[in-house]
Amino acid sequence: MKKSLIVFCTGSLLFVASSLLQAGQVITDAERQWAAKAVQQEQTMEAAPAANTVAVLAFQNRSTNPELTPLQKGFAFLLMTDLAQVQGINVVERIRLQALLEELDLGASGLVEEQTGPRLGKLLGAGYLVGGDLTSDTRAQLGILSDVLQVRDQNSLGRASADGSLEQVLDMEKKILFEVVDLLKIKLTKPQREKLSRPLTTNYQALLYLSCGLDASDRGNYSQAGFCYGKALEKDPQFTPARTALNELASLKLITINPRSQAILESQEEQNSSTLSLEKNNATFREFRPATTGQIHVGW
Repeated sequence: MKKSLIVFCTGSLLFVASSLLQAGQVITDAERQWAAKAVQQEQTMEAAPAANTVAVLAFQNRSTNPELTPLQKGFAFLLMTDLAQVQGINVVERIRLQALLEELDLGASGLVEEQTGPRLGKLLGAGYLVGGDLTSDTRAQLGILSDVLQVRDQNSLGRASADGSLEQVLDMEKKILFEVVDLLKIKLTKPQREKLSRPLTTNYQALLYLSCGLDASDRGNYSQAGFCYGKALEKDPQFTPARTALNELASLKLITINPRSQAILESQEEQNSSTLSLEKNNATFREFRPATTGQIHVGW
């Protein structure tokens, strides 16, 4: 396994979020207490790894291109969010994993070296560790390598890879995603594959700002995090993770949202409300519309 890992976990010590899109990005005292207890009980742990649990660590920038550094957490966030939609996989919440890394004095960067992986796997009850590197031969190019490690035997299931320009990172993430799913031997239906193919955003700059926001939040720099999330929303007002993270900082009274970001949030909320209302009306219409031929399917 390469020097960076992405960890997937389950068990009594870990509660997996039903939707990582709505999960918090601020490390709370509860998460820190959980991490401290997990480390205290490390020597007495006997639970077998959970085969269906996945946790994602930051990908490491192995190049000399500093423009890739913000993607270390952002790319991992995209991957874990997509994996959370795959039936049969439980994904560790980002802040739960980050709290454990801090408890182990591995810092706020989220970066994990190869020799640390087995220990994290034991602490988390992980079935698999997945990790990756970001590489670049030129400032405009990006290479991504990812390994999938089975914790029980510490054997690699294989490697996923993708290459392209920096602006193609969103497409490259999808390629890595489907290769990781294949390595985990999970079969996707055509509708499931089509759903997973939909990007969280199509704006590369929005992803970069989200990445910076996640890193700033992990370092306790909430004003910087709020600024980055706000800039992400300016680039893509429909970028749900940025909107959720910005609202979380405000609800915890860690920041005051600036007027421009507030206007974007309110505008998007109005649009979402109108869309939801229209969808409900259309769904009702379809449900009670007389059938002409065949069956009526009500739902998504």
